[in-house]
Amino acid sequence: MSVHLEQEVADFSERRLRLANAITEYSNWLDQQHGIDAVRSLRLTDAAAALRQDKLVVAFVAEFSRGKTELINALFFADQGQRLLPSEAGRTTMCPTELFFNAGEAPALSLLPIETRRRDESLSQLKHMPIEWCRIALDPADPRQMQQSLKKLTETRPMPAVEAIELGLWNGDDASERHQLRPDGTVDVPAWRYALVNYPHPLLRAGLIILDTPGLNALGAEPELTLSVIPNAHAVMFLLATDTGVTRSDLEIWQKHVHRHTNYHVAVLNKIDMLWDELKSDAEVQAAIERQAEETARVLKMPRSRVFAVSAQKALVATIKNDAALRVRSGIESLEYLLAHQVIPSRRDMLHHAISREVTGSLDESRTDIDARLKRSSDELVQLTQLSGKNRELIEQTRASLQQEKDSYDATAVQFRLTRKMVQAQGEQLLANLSEDTLDGICKAGRAAMQGSLTTRGLTGGIRQLSEQMNDRLEQATKMADSMLETLDRAYVRFHRDHQLPKMQVPRLDLGAYRNRLKALMLETDAFCRDPANLLLEKNFMIRRFYAGLAVEARKAFNLARTEAERWLRIALDPVMTRIREHKQYLDTRLGSLQRILENMGTLHSRMAQIKQQISDMRHDKLALARIAAQLAA
Repeated sequence: MSVHLEQEVADFSERRLRLANAITEYSNWLDQQHGIDAVRSLRLTDAAAALRQDKLVVAFVAEFSRGKTELINALFFADQGQRLLPSEAGRTTMCPTELFFNAGEAPALSLLPIETRRRDESLSQLKHMPIEWCRIALDPADPRQMQQSLKKLTETRPMPAVEAIELGLWNGDDASERHQLRPDGTVDVPAWRYALVNYPHPLLRAGLIILDTPGLNALGAEPELTLSVIPNAHAVMFLLATDTGVTRSDLEIWQKHVHRHTNYHVAVLNKIDMLWDELKSDAEVQAAIERQAEETARVLKMPRSRVFAVSAQKALVATIKNDAALRVRSGIESLEYLLAHQVIPSRRDMLHHAISREVTGSLDESRTDIDARLKRSSDELVQLTQLSGKNRELIEQTRASLQQEKDSYDATAVQFRLTRKMVQAQGEQLLANLSEDTLDGICKAGRAAMQGSLTTRGLTGGIRQLSEQMNDRLEQATKMADSMLETLDRAYVRFHRDHQLPKMQVPRLDLGAYRNRLKALMLETDAFCRDPANLLLEKNFMIRRFYAGLAVEARKAFNLARTEAERWLRIALDPVMTRIREHKQYLDTRLGSLQRILENMGTLHSRMAQIKQQISDMRHDKLALARIAAQLAA
């Protein structure tokens, strides 16, 4: 691992935490404004918590024996002075392995038994069920203990071939797998379904998650990996071996699981040291590597600039032995540069966009609010200054004029409350379209449609019904929100026109991202069902497993859409009620002040002093807000 890569990850982590702290400070700032916007403050608190928990996910995908685990060792763990993950010949990682750091738990290797594939729960659900996992404590200070413990990742166990077929772990129709069948009718399968490694490495501490996914069989057997885990990775390294080139199984992994689904992916042509030939010049060797890289780019239909030629094994040796020349020759530095200068900045930009969406609008509202409050207080101070030394009759006229203004405002507020009540009722209908009961009914109907025919055709019908009904609900919710927005806009315009309240604009409810996610799941289903390997009618287990994975992902999209709708309703209704209450309180305070002045002319100057202090406090608050805004923009 280069010092530069480590620094970039550390800087990314520091910036992420700095932004989270600035959002928390802004939330506290809102709380100090006399609690005038509790909903917005709570929303920001949630955003800061999510930012602190954000992770940068890099997935490594390849067929067996491509040197994927060795590359992970070389890129991230060479500073340990040994192979952290097992990658000796014939000893490769057999199950998907996730490396991360959770400060709330002791370092450990957690292993999920392969038998849990018979269970209905998804991997994400099983992660919250500790009793299902075998846990082995890790001692980061003892390299030998770490090495021995992590060898568990390579374990296999015999299983009757019938069960292996049912679980999608062995395919007797595949000539390349047929030789694995023993005379007693068993085959070797991975002992573990999934592994979690909680390890306090600096990069993992900084928020990096590394996902090691072994082989075509493992990917095909776990739909959740291809439907959720890999597509949600921020970068995917797809490994190939120089000695094999792009094989049929490599191409299948690429087409099914990588190039259509990931945010950022590159191909890594590993084991280039096999082309190093002492009888050839460096230029000839480099030309051979370049030809291999160009051919890889051609077959995968991707730019040559996205193909990296490396020797993971030589890179690991070079780092451990501090051999700078060998390290350069291994090509590892180009991948480190990619991670440091493209993947990490890309994730940083995504976070900046998310923050802008969540916080920038809120900041603008706060600036508008405090400017409006400053103007009102300044206007009142000017008015009281003009009344100083005037007779009671003029003050009474001013009070009567203000009373008329308040009566008019109260009438508008009463009318808005009726509008709000109507909009709230529409909002309840909107959320009913996206309720958990509605979702359960849709999923139940989809499952019934599928179970009527446990074939790929039945699967297509089930998920299509699921997707179409969910899409219908999302479209209905969007149309209802548009209608509500028109009603609210008319009310907001009246407050702005008649009472000079700051102009309020609520963004349109946009559920397009969730509709797109459902569309993507439908495309995944079509691809699964067109795959010749999945057309066999007896693969009922795989069909049920695939449907279960799809249903989980569809539920996630639907639940996120409901959360977005709930958030939109709060944005649409709560801020304006806050401003209405605040303006009413302001008018009441001014009327009460004028009444006290009429009763005792001596209170005029004390009220003026009070307003001057309020103006001073608001200016201080405005400066604090500007400082927070600068931190968020940095």
